Amino acid sequence: MGPFQSGINTAPAATQLNVTVNPTQTKYVFSQSGVLLELTFTSPLLPNNIDILARPVSYITFRVTSVDGRSHHVSLYYDNTAEMVVNSPTEFVTWGRINVNSMTVMRMGSQAQNILGMSGDRVGINWGYNYVAVPNGSGLSTVIYDSGVTRSQFVKSGTIPTADDTRQPRAASDAWPCMAVVWDLGSVSSASQTRHITFAYDEIYSIKWFNHNFRPYWRRDPSSTPNTLISAADQDYNNVLSLCNSFDNDLLSRLQRAGGDQYATLASLVFRQSFGGCKLVWNDQKNILWYFMKEISSNGDLQTVDVVFPASPIFLHQNPLLLKKLVIPHLVFSSQDPTLNGCNYNKAWAPHQLGTYPVAYCMGQEDMPVEETANLILMLAKIAQLTGDLSEVIPEYWPLLQKWGQYLVSALPDPGNQLCTDDFEGPSPHNANLAAKGIVGLAAMSKLCAFVKDSSCETYYMNTANNMAQQWQKLAVNSDGSHYKLEYDKDNTWSLKYNILYQKLLNVSVFPEDVIRKELNYYLTQKLNTYGVPLDNRATFTKLDWSVWAATMGDDTQFQTIINRIYNFANQSPSRVPLSDWYDTISGKQVGFQARTVLGALYSKILLLEKP
Repeated sequence: MGPFQSGINTAPAATQLNVTVNPTQTKYVFSQSGVLLELTFTSPLLPNNIDILARPVSYITFRVTSVDGRSHHVSLYYDNTAEMVVNSPTEFVTWGRINVNSMTVMRMGSQAQNILGMSGDRVGINWGYNYVAVPNGSGLSTVIYDSGVTRSQFVKSGTIPTADDTRQPRAASDAWPCMAVVWDLGSVSSASQTRHITFAYDEIYSIKWFNHNFRPYWRRDPSSTPNTLISAADQDYNNVLSLCNSFDNDLLSRLQRAGGDQYATLASLVFRQSFGGCKLVWNDQKNILWYFMKEISSNGDLQTVDVVFPASPIFLHQNPLLLKKLVIPHLVFSSQDPTLNGCNYNKAWAPHQLGTYPVAYCMGQEDMPVEETANLILMLAKIAQLTGDLSEVIPEYWPLLQKWGQYLVSALPDPGNQLCTDDFEGPSPHNANLAAKGIVGLAAMSKLCAFVKDSSCETYYMNTANNMAQQWQKLAVNSDGSHYKLEYDKDNTWSLKYNILYQKLLNVSVFPEDVIRKELNYYLTQKLNTYGVPLDNRATFTKLDWSVWAATMGDDTQFQTIINRIYNFANQSPSRVPLSDWYDTISGKQVGFQARTVLGALYSKILLLEKP
């Protein structure tokens, strides 16, 4: 792994026969000269095993078999350069080795080690250390050296230099130092041979919370070190791969039953994308686990509520505790907590974000009052429904939630000129979909009142939600009665009313089913393009997350119609990037955004079916 360098010896490319993307593993199959190479990348993101989920460890497994009836002499080569540990290749790096029982472990990191010193989007981590670890055994060689030399020498002779490069520190791009591994497997026949690498990254600290650094969750115990991490991860290798195989097979089977093969493929594709943008940390100020999310490929915000919200189905389906741990920092931020170092957020509505990843600080808010307030209340109501446990939230933050509930009452049924999550399209005053979210949020507040056994509060919010939903239908309906408008005051406009989905998730019915049927019928008979339904009448692009939410509200035929168009986009798009959630429904080209956690939205269908 690393840049291609011209002028070095190269080997003939193997033929790729297959690739399979499962939730926690990607499996490649290659063939060359009678030898089959199976290459498996495993990221054990097992949501119900917090200790394994928190480990910053992945595995690369090599399995080699002769398939032509003959024996072959086979050697395997792996390397990754110091690009892994810098933001810019001009930054200086250092390297070395650590001692772990029965293993060879190489390490690289930046020289500066400016821990948590960079924040924002499209920046690379340049603190902490990357580790490449392999079990000791016959035929093993390792070296930290100029990648051009190691690659050329291996192609020429099957060997690599015998001593580590001593010219350090130096820029990552200066002769591109790499950590290289070679296994000489000797004669390989029809009996397969397997080797693996344990790939780890120790950030040392993960989040800066108002000038206090939080360690990654796996480092919560002072005795936890890279040595113990790598030792435990390697000892668990066989067990973890077995767990991942079982997890993948079970989840894929359930996804297929819920939505068919195309749905299962898409949901599998986004699994690691959804969890990969999050970090488990240990809050040593409160002695609790917290979970943080980065807003990827837009502005790099920390814990953006309207990024957590579309991703919420995957966390609710896999482990609602994780969603609760994403929400709680917002409650702390909004409560003048002493850990905020005097930062005083006291607005009537919920915050939009908590900083710029990975740094939480007192910053100006991109206010989305109804959007974010309803989002947090909706998520908490579903967490309460699934777990029956809000002990970390209530009673401490109940007055705050009551304040937010009253704000929604005051702002609806017409939210006025507010930003919503689709702000990249520009202002949208009197937005009907935003109002629908707020109204379902009032029903969610009623559910929370029921949770605390306050019957008068429960009745008040549910009656208010029902009354406002009736008003909404009059304000939002198009003059011809065929659908509901984008904005109350603009006839012959339209938009996806994806926000109504949460009423199905919460098993409430403030909006009649006829509203949903009318909307889905309009989308599919009037607005369906080659790669899906546009977000609204202002452009031909859509948001994949919201499209899936809209599809989930429909019947099976409607769901399959939309999923088929999304699948074709993912399969045929000329924009070959980590799956984008913002693309054009006619050309299939990416408009913006990629690799974002929001595509956890795909789990809305299986969530609705399995956890109503």
